[in-house]
Amino acid sequence: MNEQGNQSLTPISSDSPWLERCGTLLRPQNDPAVFGPADADLYFDADGRPRFYVMRIRRRPSVLKAMTRHHRVSQCLGSADAKPWWLAMAPSTESGCPPPASSIALIKFQPGEAIKLHPGTWHAGPFVREQSALFFNLELRTTNEDDHNSLALEHLLHLHLI
Repeated sequence: MNEQGNQSLTPISSDSPWLERCGTLLRPQNDPAVFGPADADLYFDADGRPRFYVMRIRRRPSVLKAMTRHHRVSQCLGSADAKPWWLAMAPSTESGCPPPASSIALIKFQPGEAIKLHPGTWHAGPFVREQSALFFNLELRTTNEDDHNSLALEHLLHLHLI
């Protein structure tokens, strides 16, 4: 805790077993490769059509006030700039319940790594140190319109992007 009573999060490594609660770490593989446990096992709602795009993220304050989740898709994110990046994550909770601070982890991803989020995983970010950064994003065409479920956290969390 800091002097104002707010909690802080220090990043854990992307290869931590904790990550499996929220998603699948994706690392480079030699081509050709057959599908296996190191791949993203994608989920798209039966009515959903995928959208793959390069997303520009501007540097945000390293403070966590709210988190978002998507129920209809296993969203995938990865740096297009090959730089380190951070994502706050928490396992899914019941509807209407934000994740408790004790369940949130800040994950530091290395260049060349990506994440496939399990449907319902709470997340915030990506967070970057640069003024802006590019990310590959795979989700549904309508994710930001009809599956963008955000809730405020009970307490502010400070993020240490180290």
